Amino acid sequence: MTRLAAAACRSLAAAAMTTVATTASAQWSLVDAKDKDVNLKLGFLAQPQAEFVQTVDDTGWSQNLFLRRFRIIFGGNLGSRWSFFFETDSPNLGKSNILGVKDEGDVYIQDAFVTYTHADAFKVDVGMLLIPSSHNHLQSAASLLPVDYGPYTFLESPAMGGRVGRDYGVQVRGYPLGQTLEYRVGVFQGVRGTQATNDFRTVGRVAWYPFGAETGFFYTGTFQGQRRLASLGASVDIQKSYHTYTADAYYEQPLDGGQQGFSAQVNWMHFDGGTLVLALRPQYDVLVEAAFHFGKGRYSPFVQYAARDVDAASGTDQSSLQGGFAWWLKGHQRNLKVSAGRLHIDGQPGRTQVLAQLQIFFY
Repeated sequence: MTRLAAAACRSLAAAAMTTVATTASAQWSLVDAKDKDVNLKLGFLAQPQAEFVQTVDDTGWSQNLFLRRFRIIFGGNLGSRWSFFFETDSPNLGKSNILGVKDEGDVYIQDAFVTYTHADAFKVDVGMLLIPSSHNHLQSAASLLPVDYGPYTFLESPAMGGRVGRDYGVQVRGYPLGQTLEYRVGVFQGVRGTQATNDFRTVGRVAWYPFGAETGFFYTGTFQGQRRLASLGASVDIQKSYHTYTADAYYEQPLDGGQQGFSAQVNWMHFDGGTLVLALRPQYDVLVEAAFHFGKGRYSPFVQYAARDVDAASGTDQSSLQGGFAWWLKGHQRNLKVSAGRLHIDGQPGRTQVLAQLQIFFY
């Protein structure tokens, strides 16, 4: 055996040993045997879902069994200061459209960014990023409280050429003052225009956390009543005549030593595409979510309300109300959620919607 082959065998053996060690702690992770600060984590998110919605003409029910999301996830560290996160997505895989044609799947890059950490108070993210808009906008799809995001949370994204709230750019963020304050300021592609001559899109956010901030890139949708967390935040998103302003509040409180708890959030959003994106008409949208947690965070009845108030000359008002129950078999790693509610669009009959979703998440 040559020296090169022998060295390769030793490297593979070392990698296998570190992989087995980390897998035992419920995580797929490859660790560099020579530098413990260099590692690669692998994971996935699968959300099989059943959906039943009354048809617009009230003659029957649209029925679907599909994968709401299927994601391959990988991330890790390249030393003590550099980290990375990449994931794919194939949303609504197998869901039938109004013509009865099933979605065959479109796998694409959902997130792709690298982070440099100088200190808690100063981090730099570069790549395809979830822009720092409202609290719900920055939550991870793997940690939501109800079955899904608010229906208007990512309303600006298609008009601005983004994908589910993402855009390409660079941002700085940090958690100064003992991690009681968070700031995020970024410059993004936005709408480029003819020959890509438009000024860039600028997005900024600030949030106050009286009990300490979440310091990860993504927000957690709920801790099942097991963590005390409060935040007040505001964001602004501007490019030429387009602008979005948001304000939000989040509160979660354990009760009875963690045996019970509750969580709630409110998001207020104002969208206006101006002359840059005429399809995004002026409107005020709101999202309210709340839940009571019991059984040491194992069970959570929840409610979600959303409303859309569009400028009278350019759109139709809408609202939705969902009530449901989450069974956290193992937190966000494995859970089952069911909900039922009503969808209202001005000038149309109200429709009933019933959802059931199983989540398997490993990362």
